[in-house]
Amino acid sequence: MPSLIDKTGNVPYFGRLSWGNFVDWLVTFCLGGIIAASTMLLGGVRPDTHVLLLPLFVCLIVLHGLWLAVDKEEPKRLSHIPVFFIPFVGWVVLSVLSVTSMAWRGWYELIYVLEALIFLWVLVNNVRTRAHLWVLITIALSPAAYAIFIGFYQFFQNPGKLATALTEYGLQLSPEFLGQATGSFADPNSFAAFLLILLPSLLIAGLVPRLPKVLRILCIYIAVMFVVGILLTQLLWPLALLFVILVVLPWVCFLKTSRRVWGSVLGASVIVMAVLPQMALSPKFQERVGLAMTEEGEAVRLVLWQEALDVTLGAPLFGSGAGSFSAEFEQSDTVSLHKLPATPHNDYLLILSEYGAVGGVLFLLPIVCVVWWAFRQWRTEPARVKLKDVKGTIMPPTKFFLSVGLAGVLSFALCLLCTFVFYTPALTLYGVLFFAILIKSSLQRRLSLPSGGWMRFAYFCLSIAVAYGFYSVSAFRVESQALELHARQRLDQIVEQRVHVSGNVELLDEVIELYEAAVLLDPDNADAWIGLSAAHCQFFYGNPASYEYLGALASDYAQRAIDLSETYWMAWAQLGIAQGLGGDDAEAELALARALELAPNNSNAHYYWAAYTSHFKERRDEAIVSVERALEINPDNAAARRLQQKLLIL
Repeated sequence: MPSLIDKTGNVPYFGRLSWGNFVDWLVTFCLGGIIAASTMLLGGVRPDTHVLLLPLFVCLIVLHGLWLAVDKEEPKRLSHIPVFFIPFVGWVVLSVLSVTSMAWRGWYELIYVLEALIFLWVLVNNVRTRAHLWVLITIALSPAAYAIFIGFYQFFQNPGKLATALTEYGLQLSPEFLGQATGSFADPNSFAAFLLILLPSLLIAGLVPRLPKVLRILCIYIAVMFVVGILLTQLLWPLALLFVILVVLPWVCFLKTSRRVWGSVLGASVIVMAVLPQMALSPKFQERVGLAMTEEGEAVRLVLWQEALDVTLGAPLFGSGAGSFSAEFEQSDTVSLHKLPATPHNDYLLILSEYGAVGGVLFLLPIVCVVWWAFRQWRTEPARVKLKDVKGTIMPPTKFFLSVGLAGVLSFALCLLCTFVFYTPALTLYGVLFFAILIKSSLQRRLSLPSGGWMRFAYFCLSIAVAYGFYSVSAFRVESQALELHARQRLDQIVEQRVHVSGNVELLDEVIELYEAAVLLDPDNADAWIGLSAAHCQFFYGNPASYEYLGALASDYAQRAIDLSETYWMAWAQLGIAQGLGGDDAEAELALARALELAPNNSNAHYYWAAYTSHFKERRDEAIVSVERALEINPDNAAARRLQQKLLIL
């Protein structure tokens, strides 16, 4: 029986039979597992699903250290490109520790940044052969089948279907997204960005002569499914980016000018033929188009971008601080929206507003340099080569991978203009994947490491230390965020259904246990302290006689939040509510006035002030004015609507 191992010690496709190559394959599968799992767990956007990904990153770091220890390469070389992003990571750390007033939220962004850097570092230094890279790309593309299937099922069968998230409690799709395909994500914007990021690589693989014809046909078929999936999201901004991609990409794939022109015409025609029938025949699509032009639809981006620019101009060099944009918008004195955003739907403006010009330069400069160098390399590579045993010509492998990498990175860059990519970890990892392909295809490894026996052992020990440090920094914070989110949603449900009024304290006890666990894990989580204070206030309905004790306890929790962030309006509002419950009217008024001063265009801030002043007959007119302002900002504020009706009756 012939041996699978040739004379040079290589196994077909597996590569060299060595411990280093074996561990490299483990690293490849771990990288693929991270990107696939994050995609299928709602994009990793929820903390209760994101916490499941942290052990995979720990495993990845340890495997990388093990590879450094067992690989026999002499001299041992690593890529220098990831090092250029360390200053940006340091800037984020500095922003979290000394600039931002929302440090607990800044930590979440820092964790996302660390994960992206770890993924990039390992990917550009491992995955050493094309076989490794092809396997990783295949694994990365595989979740798209699941996402597309869910998207089609949502649009044609069950609009309320939400992908499995492996949470301990059930999740429901947001009502505003009913009738739109969200795939394996929690919203149609992320699903559209996911398809747009992957689409160019599939089109290149299908249109250029490199792969076998069967695979090329398969890639074209999958690309068509992606285009249909983008249409099913019922969003307009992806259509604009899709138009750009389909018009520009033929100039990359074809050599003859006539084919390029016809390819661009065909791409533009696809968009026109897809949109016009819907505009003419689908009332629902017409309604969405009309809504998209208002602040309640996609045109809200213009408001968010303007506010992000204003925040940037307010602190042009250092920014407002990590994780602060949502709070800055809540407390804006110029604009207000019914729904408060977490990001400006433009990640360039997000970075500039939170980290300033310094952070923007530290982040973008290495990326621009790598893309420019890769583009120059792409232009010098031959477009086609002739092989002896193959008919016709094919695109050389370096040119092919450079084309895929450039197309993926540029499509990713376009998506950054229109949606919240960096707040969806799975999308960030796909951007890192294509960026790493550029690095591996155009730049050589220049960092030389000593490779003695003790040094190999030191690399492995260092990887264990880094993995432990990363997990110890991130795990309890993400878990605390997950518990706080769960408790907040449960408390909102209890209040909405008026369960607390009935005197049933069992559900409130469960909520308080969640909040207490959250603050125990992360005492710096101000949102958890605010929620704990709010939950204790609800006990008043079951035991009114203990108002002084409940007010004092809730005030203490709210004060803990203020100690963490003195400029957070919600902390002051909750302190005012708690002090009012305890009978300290003077202090309550000062706290609520401070909340309204910090957030003059916030619906809830005006509602809390109206609720307080409504207890005084002589201030009834003031309460009516304030509650009307709350409803003007957000007509869907049910609590403010009930208070208005009560005031008008009285």
